[in-house]
Parts: sequence; structure tokens; C-alpha cells
Amino acid sequence: MAGTIQGTATYRERIALPPDAVFEAVLGDVSRADAPAQPLGRARLDPAGQPPFKFEIQYDDAALKPGHRYTVRATVKSQGRLLFTTDRSYPVLQGDSAPLQMRLIKVGGRQAHADAPPQRPLRNTYWKLVRLGESPVEVVDQQQEPHLILAADQPRVSGSGGCNRLAGEFVLDGDKLSFRGLAGTMMACLRGMEQEGHFLEALGKVARYRITGNDLDFLDAAGAVLARFQAVDLR
Repeated sequence: MAGTIQGTATYRERIALPPDAVFEAVLGDVSRADAPAQPLGRARLDPAGQPPFKFEIQYDDAALKPGHRYTVRATVKSQGRLLFTTDRSYPVLQGDSAPLQMRLIKVGGRQAHADAPPQRPLRNTYWKLVRLGESPVEVVDQQQEPHLILAADQPRVSGSGGCNRLAGEFVLDGDKLSFRGLAGTMMACLRGMEQEGHFLEALGKVARYRITGNDLDFLDAAGAVLARFQAVDLR
């Protein structure tokens, strides 16, 4: 049976698109951390016209798999050159049938490659903590770097605050995210304990997340950035 995802995409700049611009929105399976998103359906407006772009993606219900995660990304191109793109994930097929409202951002002076890898998935990625609020994170010699890994097969989180190992559970609903039952080992380190305390405090305030490429932001209920992480490729 065929399913549909409807949505609207726009951008803030008051820029008219060239007449040959093409808009495309792609539904993808982003469940595998070690592979690019698998496309399951797409909508194409050729020519794109001018924003807002209203689209409808058709997909095969039989292709959906329990426990998998699906997102929609969108682009506007002209003669193969990327003009606008989404810079965050838009989760879909999680029980909310409301039309998507997507924001496109203008690509800078450099031309983005049409086959650029998709942004990292939230789950099953090693996220290294790099900032707490406005402060850069210090990695203490002979201690683990602060990091988190959200398991792909169960709602469990593990990692390190720098001195102590951390573990607990997370609740995920679209881009809404919260942590509960966080606990750690009871080591006392000469350095890094204050930073670790701030990290744990920030995790208790997380309400949403945002991924842009290899960067992950944890946001509070008001939208302020509590912590920033970077994806690390483990060897």
C-alpha cells in the first residue's frame, strides 16, 4: 500500500530562483550509522518556481521496517549547483501525520557537492563533547574524553563525563530528547570534576536535539544550546 508525506519548504532570503531551478525532497532510512541514508521516495518540482514549495512524497508501506528511523531532506539546485539545502533532520513516520514545515538555508560561496554524505544519525554514533554552553571542553590527560553513545537497539545511553563512566536511559520522540536514570561510577579525579558536574547538569535539562552534519546540539526547552558534540570515527 502506498503512503504519502506532505510538506512545505521555504527559505528566509528574499531571492528569486532562476527559471531552471529544481526542488527535491527525499525520504530516507537513516537507521544505519555505517551507511548513507537509503532513499524510499522523493518529490521533485521541475521547475521549482518560487517558495514556498509544496510537495508530496509517495512511498511503499511495505518497505518500512519496525524500529527504523526515517527523515526527509530537501534541496534546490540549478544546473547541478546546490543553491539551498536543509541543515537539520526532519523525522517522519513516528505517529505524527501533520504536514512537514521545512526550512532551507542558502549555500555559501563554495559549491556543495551533490553527493555529500548525509548528516550523522543520533543513535549508534560516538559523540565527543566539545562545548558546554559557551565554554570549550577540556580533555584531561590520562582521562577519557567526555562523550555519549545512544544505543541503536534500545533506549540506553552510555559514555563518560571525563572522570566517571555514565549510563542511563533516553526518551526520543521526533527531535524531542530527554534523559533519565543517569548514573555513574564514583571516582574522584584531581581535575575535571567541575566540568563533569556541569555536563551532568546540562543533560538533565535537555529537551531537544539538532544535528548539522557532524555536529550535535542539545537544546533546553527555550531553544538555548546546552552542549555541543562532534561525531568521531572510531578505528
